[in-house]
Amino acid sequence: MNKKLIAIIAGVAILATLAFTQRKNIKEYLAQSKDSDTIIKTEVIPFPMDAKSNAEIADYLHIVYSKVFVPNNRFANIAMANYYLNSPVPADPDKKFDHYFNLCSQLVNSGKIDEAIRFINEYESKTDINEFEKSQRKKWLAAKAITYMRYGEIQNCISNHNAESCIMPFSKAAVHTNLTGVEKAIEIYLQILHEEPQDLTNTYMLNIACMAAGTYPDGVPAEFLIPPSAFASEYDMGKFENIAADLGVDFNDMCGGVIMDDFNNDGFIDMFTCGWGLNEQCNYIINNGDGTFTNLTESAGLKNYPGGLYIVQTDYNNDGFLDVFITRGAWLAEKGVVPNSLLKNNGDNTFTDVTAKVGLISYNPTQAATWSDFNNDGWVDLFIGNESFRNKGINNPSELYINDHGTFKNIAKESGVDVVAFIKGVTSGDYDNDGDPDLYVSINGEENILFQNITEKGSMKMQFKNVSKEAGITGPKKSFPCAFLDFNNDGLLDIINFSYSANQSDRDIPAEYLGVPIQSDIPALYINNGDGTFKDIALEAGLNKTFLVMGCNYGDLDMDGYIDFYLGTGKPSLRSLIPNRLLRNDGGKYLQDVTTSAGMGHLQKGHAISFADLNGDGYPEIFAQMGGSYEADGFRDCLFSNPANYNNHFVSLDLQGTITNRAAIGARIKITVLENGADRNIYETVSNGASFGANDLRMEIGLGKATQIKEITITWPTSGTTQTFKNVALDQHYRVIENNNTLIPVNVPVFQYQKSETPMMHDHQAM
Repeated sequence: MNKKLIAIIAGVAILATLAFTQRKNIKEYLAQSKDSDTIIKTEVIPFPMDAKSNAEIADYLHIVYSKVFVPNNRFANIAMANYYLNSPVPADPDKKFDHYFNLCSQLVNSGKIDEAIRFINEYESKTDINEFEKSQRKKWLAAKAITYMRYGEIQNCISNHNAESCIMPFSKAAVHTNLTGVEKAIEIYLQILHEEPQDLTNTYMLNIACMAAGTYPDGVPAEFLIPPSAFASEYDMGKFENIAADLGVDFNDMCGGVIMDDFNNDGFIDMFTCGWGLNEQCNYIINNGDGTFTNLTESAGLKNYPGGLYIVQTDYNNDGFLDVFITRGAWLAEKGVVPNSLLKNNGDNTFTDVTAKVGLISYNPTQAATWSDFNNDGWVDLFIGNESFRNKGINNPSELYINDHGTFKNIAKESGVDVVAFIKGVTSGDYDNDGDPDLYVSINGEENILFQNITEKGSMKMQFKNVSKEAGITGPKKSFPCAFLDFNNDGLLDIINFSYSANQSDRDIPAEYLGVPIQSDIPALYINNGDGTFKDIALEAGLNKTFLVMGCNYGDLDMDGYIDFYLGTGKPSLRSLIPNRLLRNDGGKYLQDVTTSAGMGHLQKGHAISFADLNGDGYPEIFAQMGGSYEADGFRDCLFSNPANYNNHFVSLDLQGTITNRAAIGARIKITVLENGADRNIYETVSNGASFGANDLRMEIGLGKATQIKEITITWPTSGTTQTFKNVALDQHYRVIENNNTLIPVNVPVFQYQKSETPMMHDHQAM
């Protein structure tokens, strides 16, 4: 019997066994949850080392997902709902309440809204909820309100989706046409607030429901109104139009990743996206250079090939074609034994899984990885920040894979970076300007870590030094995505780390809008002092807000020479309706909230974010991968087109290393321009941006009102050489090759997006 047939039989056996063990699993899980020391890590299903195709590996990954998406996984909502549906209703009143509450919640989370409403009515027909203790009654009513809110979302924002759906404050196009759900939700929220008028969470939800119903602000009782002024922008950036549906790239996925970059080397920026769901695949879309895009997923060898939560591009083998690394298992705790993948770009619009071949098999849960040439030997290495659950006895040390001409070895322990923590973001950059990339680790629940790279150039023995405390960068304690970047354009890399205080967010989001003090950690914006220390200017920069950021990235949207940010927000709960935020960098000193003026305050869960210039005009677009982690919480991705009406200048640089790694990751750029009669310096580093979402590696650099590019200087980290180009034309695209002293013009045509007269049909979710 051949090995492939054995694997298929084994997979079928696993799936059959799952059908008979769901109740046993959930009982074990409920018992374990009472004792934090008894959680056992799920047994690993070994990777098929001799797999001959992506399809075989995809089959294997589906078997793994099927094993981990069982009732004792909080994201396995369908399995959880089925467990409660098949369980007897307890006689004890408190246990009966818990049963119906959990049943209805999981039905909603799995998209079975009509069933949830039926069981809500069944329970209320047998029980007088007015006799409940106050907190229990509020809990029930709030869940009931969310059920009807979700009913309204599915009937309107999903089944009858348009480009304005779920963007706050609601435009006329976003107002629900089927009002059944929101009107019932409004009734329930008013009932809750009548009993507890100081409840900020449900005050906020009432305002959102009234927006959806088209009755905001006049229909909100004055004592509960969040005024329209609370959502006003601090600056008018102009409207960014969501054109994803018109271009056929509004994939209806759960949370996941996105990369925008040139995968086929034709000069046009393509897209690679995915969701993390059991039945979701990677999507590969090429830019045709005429305003249209073509989905090549199937011919690329990616049909049914599962994605992950974070994906990032690299050129691991220096062949000039960008490869894709996929991380998996994040948030799944003891169930997170889903291996990562490395997809090799074959240069012909196809990809091949080479994970086993290059030595990157790992079964640790993660969504955090960064590629950088840590030993400056011309080959990019890989650091993976894994998620550990030490209170559960689950330790998953971080991994550092050194690249030896296209194959990898984990040397994290001997390098001093085998961190054991709940890591939610990692980023690399040369903060001390000594020519090699350093490493920053964002940890949710503990102090963050800055590792100074003290490796000798070219050495296969890497060494890092923990300098966190002396550098002063350990906060915020509840953190998530992070980035090295030059916020104030002084040539020194700063650090931004966005907080993620999920337990306080339901209260603090409305508190911010109402001017009430918040309780959450705020982000940290660490400005590099140039002496190994940093100063946190988050308060001065206007970041004393509750963003609850998951995905984020940055780019210069108005080409003024300062990087701006778009933040994807939320948490798993369906009650988490938090607008994504757009922040404009005002001169390297303050971040203006311009969300409303730009029309980008999307309420659905925002995950990976990518900035890239798709149409050649020099101004970056923003791709936002939307959708939550619960099985019915998928949503259409967004692609926001830049209005590009700022009358600023740019230069676009595509760097290629010859001694330095081919993708030029880590190369430094300094541009001196003449602006308003004076010299001005603008700095950039080649990277894919922040830790959740991947920008293109082609650098679109804003030059503001410059009238002349006096000089461009490139510093190559491996060779240590610099190249200088003088009197360069504005508003042009160039290729720069290491040690080639000719700046090569690249013809990138500017085009308008071709909007479809009949946008794609949208899948209806179960009701």
